[in-house]
Amino acid sequence: MNPYIQYMYSYPHKTAYGPLMGVYLKDYADRLSDSENSLYFHIPFCKNKCGYCNLFSVVGQDEAFMEKYVDAMERQVEQLLEVLPEDTRYMELTLGGGTPLLLSEKQLERIFFMAEKRMGFHGEDGHTIVETSPGQTTKEKLYLLKEHHVTRVSMGVQSFHEEELKTINRSHTAEQVERAMDWIRQVGFSCVNLDLIYGIPGQTRKSLVQSVERALQWEPEELFVYPLYIREGTYLSRKAVKKPEDMYEMYLYIREYLKEKGYTPYSMRRFVKNGNVSNLGSCGFGNTVSVGCGGRSYIGNLHFCTPFGVKQSDCMEILQQYIIQQDYLTIRHGYLLSKEEQKRRYVIKNILFGGGLSEEEYKDEFLGDVMTDFPMLQEWVMKNYAYRNQGKIMLTETGFSLSDYLGPMIT
Repeated sequence: MNPYIQYMYSYPHKTAYGPLMGVYLKDYADRLSDSENSLYFHIPFCKNKCGYCNLFSVVGQDEAFMEKYVDAMERQVEQLLEVLPEDTRYMELTLGGGTPLLLSEKQLERIFFMAEKRMGFHGEDGHTIVETSPGQTTKEKLYLLKEHHVTRVSMGVQSFHEEELKTINRSHTAEQVERAMDWIRQVGFSCVNLDLIYGIPGQTRKSLVQSVERALQWEPEELFVYPLYIREGTYLSRKAVKKPEDMYEMYLYIREYLKEKGYTPYSMRRFVKNGNVSNLGSCGFGNTVSVGCGGRSYIGNLHFCTPFGVKQSDCMEILQQYIIQQDYLTIRHGYLLSKEEQKRRYVIKNILFGGGLSEEEYKDEFLGDVMTDFPMLQEWVMKNYAYRNQGKIMLTETGFSLSDYLGPMIT
């Protein structure tokens, strides 16, 4: 059995999106009224392309090019305001990428102005997340984030060993991580997350534990521990590298190690310091409005974004088209979910996470029995991958560790 089939964090996968005809945002915008909404700004710029990365991003762009991109985002925001309901409210704002802190301070201020003054996001009352990288984290930009009420800073560290970082084509050093973390703690944010990777070619259990120990010195509120996936079109796929054979055993060890250190698993990847999964709500019904090229929007059963690319030439072509685009309200690329697919999305969004899947909520929403609609859940219970507890279907410890094996079964 291969424990690592596919990372299932949503449904449908972005590669399932395709051309749409006759779909207009104005026909779906009313679904944002009186709903739980999130606002996302995609910044598709990086200093270099990480060896495993198949996200939508480009490298080597100067400040002038990024300025043109921010100009295009402003045009998109102004058009969105023409069709979004006046009572649209956002509970969460995320700046993702890419590396958002590659933008200049002035450009970052423009992004926050769009979110706060134009889109109406209230940082004092909501949750604001910003992704960063060690080499692009400066004290000045962190203070700017603090001024805009950023609550969570997430930094990709991946490893504290220089050879492992070189193997996966990361451009930062462990020294840069430590300097960035000094500044992050000095400025002060309520939640700091660090990302680590296991399964790096040449990595051992000992070197992985050492990286985790180094990360824990900073007492981050969250840790994400990702398995290394080598996807088509990436740097590592061209290198034909070989991952450690004991990759799954590495994960099991680190999972127990983090639990002993006081970190509660919220999923296969997410560990929260002194966490409590009993207060987690359900997910899968919220909407997301995305601004920028490469960010995905979810409004009811309509999922959409700009076309997807991995190669730099493809990404640049898509990005340049976005910059000169005149109409951001006609949806040309996306996916319309059927009722059956909405059921599947709901199950995936809940069963793989700590809060579990509510049988009653599923019945209320879809007028059916989830165990009947998805008989593999009963099979999981029989195999001790899952269990039923007070009206919820929850994964066992074994089930959580096999999330990337179990999740694709639902699709």
